[in-house]
Amino acid sequence: MSTIETAERLEGKGDYLGSLELVLKVLENEPNNVRALELKASLCIIKDRLPEAIRTYEKLLRFYESNDEVWKQLFVLRTTCSAYWRLKSSDKAISSCEKSIAICERFLKIDGSHKDSFIEEFFGMLWMLGEYQYKSGRYSCAVDTYKKMLGLNLKFGCLETIADTLYELACAYHKLNDTAEALSKYSGALKIYKPLEDKVYMFDYRSKVHYPIATIHFSARDYKKTLFHVEKCVFYIEKVYEEINDSGDVEDDSMYKKAKRLQDSLKKNKFLWKKYK
Repeated sequence: MSTIETAERLEGKGDYLGSLELVLKVLENEPNNVRALELKASLCIIKDRLPEAIRTYEKLLRFYESNDEVWKQLFVLRTTCSAYWRLKSSDKAISSCEKSIAICERFLKIDGSHKDSFIEEFFGMLWMLGEYQYKSGRYSCAVDTYKKMLGLNLKFGCLETIADTLYELACAYHKLNDTAEALSKYSGALKIYKPLEDKVYMFDYRSKVHYPIATIHFSARDYKKTLFHVEKCVFYIEKVYEEINDSGDVEDDSMYKKAKRLQDSLKKNKFLWKKYK
């Protein structure tokens, strides 16, 4: 049995450090051994040695590009994207996402035989890109990404993914203080969620849409609509905990706390509503 085969066997048994030790010995003599580099990169991810994993994957990426191995390129970009994000390198994480998306867009035009697989990868990387842009405060970029994703969803997605994308798009508009667009997209998501089957995750989705709608109406001093949406939010959160038989922990839910406080305040001060209309 060769050294690399022994390393792979140890990796399969969960002896990651032992496997990595053997892989590094192989690479001392054969620094461009692709099989060893792939195993090293994987082991470094498992052991949370992210900078080393990234360096190894980037070396592999150059090899994959020269040999036109598209799916391996996409795998590397997706993995390094997550690793960069965990290292708080948002620019590099976003760059990896964008490279992956560009590959998907290019091959969707020329490789019809793998269309479904490219679409699935495209969805995943767009979602990751939008999330990273949003979390790093690039809300205008997130809007553009979610718009692109919405277009893809309208062609190939299901109702739930369309609603989820509308919600994320609404959140990005909300951060940009474009409340008209935010309210429009939140309402669009809610209209899709409403007729869907009443499962626990649907209660959760509805609550997370009703709450920001309530805050927009509250800022506009439309307290009647605020109360309607905040009560819906409280109702659906309580339904979630009721369905999972964990109603005692509902008080620990941060959105529930905020919604409940707003609900109680509105009811207590109803006599002031007209004064601020």
